Amino acid sequence: MGEVIPKSMINGKVVIWTYVEQLQLSVEWYSYILEMEPTERHDAAYFFTINEHTKLALCNRYMRNPKYELPVNDCLDLQADDIFETHRQLEAKGVLVGPVDNPFPTYYEFYFVDIENNKIRIHGFE
Repeated sequence: MGEVIPKSMINGKVVIWTYVEQLQLSVEWYSYILEMEPTERHDAAYFFTINEHTKLALCNRYMRNPKYELPVNDCLDLQADDIFETHRQLEAKGVLVGPVDNPFPTYYEFYFVDIENNKIRIHGFE
């Protein structure tokens, strides 16, 4: 019988928050570009399910208060199974994507921005 690992107070589920001013327009853009539809909406946030443990949230209010300035993410980082095909598909949709870079032997990445100039990185492995 294996070692019993104590249960953590963190369950492994992750929500990636991206703050936008034009919520509905951003939901439409992310739906089209990333080919995902929102699966939930709560108050001022739409949630896109990436997998069973990860969601992307688009929100136009910070800490539920419209008076707070929206924080800017440094970079939304998403992983693709086929980085070159993902790059090609985004280009075909008219997204201005940067070149695919290869900073490490089996790692590739490229960048683009959403309609509110939030930086997005797509990365993948060989």
